[in-house]
Amino acid sequence: MSLNVLYCEGNSKSLDIRLLQQLLPGTCLIKPIGGKNYGFEEKIISDRAINPKLAGLCDRDFDCRDFRIANEPIKWFYGDVQIGWFWERKEIENYAIDPEVVGLALGRKAPPIDEYKAALQKAAETISAYTAARTALSCYRFKNSWGEQVDKTHYFPQISKLGKDRCRDKIKEIVRQNKGDRIVEEQNVVDKFENLLPLYRPDGDRFQNLLTFFAGKDLLYVMKHKLQEFGFNSKDPINEFLERIFQRIELSEDVWTWMPEWQKLRESITNFDS
Repeated sequence: MSLNVLYCEGNSKSLDIRLLQQLLPGTCLIKPIGGKNYGFEEKIISDRAINPKLAGLCDRDFDCRDFRIANEPIKWFYGDVQIGWFWERKEIENYAIDPEVVGLALGRKAPPIDEYKAALQKAAETISAYTAARTALSCYRFKNSWGEQVDKTHYFPQISKLGKDRCRDKIKEIVRQNKGDRIVEEQNVVDKFENLLPLYRPDGDRFQNLLTFFAGKDLLYVMKHKLQEFGFNSKDPINEFLERIFQRIELSEDVWTWMPEWQKLRESITNFDS
């Protein structure tokens, strides 16, 4: 059967909605119901009792699952019942900043692709330890970001404070201040961080697949000045860059063909059978 309602994160003006409206068939109503911290899964489960043709779609965020990249959404189960999917990549920005999408969306106005790819790589190198730390904290369900507020929901440390030692100290501080009566110790999370760190270094598997495992928002923030060099030189180059991409996405009729995962999501929505 085909889904006719898809719950997703965000609000009516979020990037998630703007993309999904172009990816999915018009027979599927897309309804944003906030973030995962507000009973997202419970809402899907209870509302499927009213409409079994309803499912959900969430960002994967940082997690501890090991999976082979398949360029398709990850199935989301409650017990033995599939209730939706997780995006395979960390968050929606990870798709928008993909060089393939940037090239298709911006055409001749896109940055030189080799230079753009190099900027992505450089940004990932800058945040490699921070990303490993965020992942380790997520594995133990602690808040996983810190620093200055750079957007409504986005915090980021000073660039000079992204090194391994700084991240290790911050992990200890966050665990110490937030563990409450839990048995988890600072060293448990630090050990996880140390084990993950090689994966996020330039020769590591997760670095090699940085658009899946790193945070798109973090990459964009580090690339802010480079985006200005590429011609996105308003007061908010990140927003200008994303807005140009999404404006083009909204004008295109076959966006789901741009990426294998997008095409697979459209097919899964059409042929859903829970």
